[in-house]
Amino acid sequence: MGDPRPPVLGHVFEAEGGRVRLLYQDAVVGEGSLEECERILLSRLEEAYGEGQPNLPFPTFGGLQLWADVFWRAGWRIQEHIGTGHHRLLDAKSVRRAWGTLAECRTAFESHRVHHGFPEPRGHVVVVLHGLGRSGGGFGKLQTALEDAGFDVAIPVYPSTRRSLTEHADQIRGLLAQLEGVQGVSFVTHSLGGLVVRELLSVSDAPWQQHIEAGRILMLAPPNQGSALADSLKDFLPFEALAGPAGQEVVSAGSGSQLPVPPWPFAIMAGGKGNKKGWNPLVAGDDDGIVAVEEARLEGAAGFVVVQRSHTFIMAAPEVCLATVAWLRDGVPPK
Repeated sequence: MGDPRPPVLGHVFEAEGGRVRLLYQDAVVGEGSLEECERILLSRLEEAYGEGQPNLPFPTFGGLQLWADVFWRAGWRIQEHIGTGHHRLLDAKSVRRAWGTLAECRTAFESHRVHHGFPEPRGHVVVVLHGLGRSGGGFGKLQTALEDAGFDVAIPVYPSTRRSLTEHADQIRGLLAQLEGVQGVSFVTHSLGGLVVRELLSVSDAPWQQHIEAGRILMLAPPNQGSALADSLKDFLPFEALAGPAGQEVVSAGSGSQLPVPPWPFAIMAGGKGNKKGWNPLVAGDDDGIVAVEEARLEGAAGFVVVQRSHTFIMAAPEVCLATVAWLRDGVPPK
């Protein structure tokens, strides 16, 4: 007996012999095709949670440092506000479609699924993890390259300056556990995102790993050995306030540099100026303005290459986009 969909607010789908059963608290509450069970599910959710709070659809910035994605599907996402705890449902263009409790937002999402449908997943998703104080806005060119290569791309928003590495990893685990129709997952990380994926994969028995095949990881400008620049700023009150808990973990002796090496195949692309001085006089050796080339290194990498790009824009470089596709799709390490 298999599960055609992950559980939804306590409702479990089970499939056998072309038939699907919908269960709630171990009791069968629906049976038939998947489509029929989804309609039954929607009816039950609407009866339990209504249609959510009155909503005026309006464009948003997609969530910056005050929002955390807790659900993702085909660009749609449910986000939790880290201050108030309320949720909102954004569509693929970051327009708010519902808000209220998590259950109300999930009900609104299921309503859209039933009435309008979603494209079928491609089977392998690349999860892109942004850096400290960033969002997914700078990954447009890389996303296009990956989608053209046949991948689905998820760029979750996490409040990088407001929570610890452990909390960020827990958030991503929750998202992965709810992915539908996905057989494999790979990761592309920028800066702090490299430490988040190391923390994420330090737990080897998470539920999502039981049904999703391991892919590859590409780290862009990761502070794998910690950051000397963060060392120089760690006691500076504005840095503490702006960078938050994760900023303190990035220092050279911080917990981030002590994380396990990823158990999946990984490669690294560092930024630099191509000389011994780099871009930033406060960082020893070659650097990308933020992270030194030597700080990006990590034992066990299948490939390590330095490109003459700055820390902020390395992910948009054409050679980086090409190398990312070659590594994730074809297994050709960057060099």
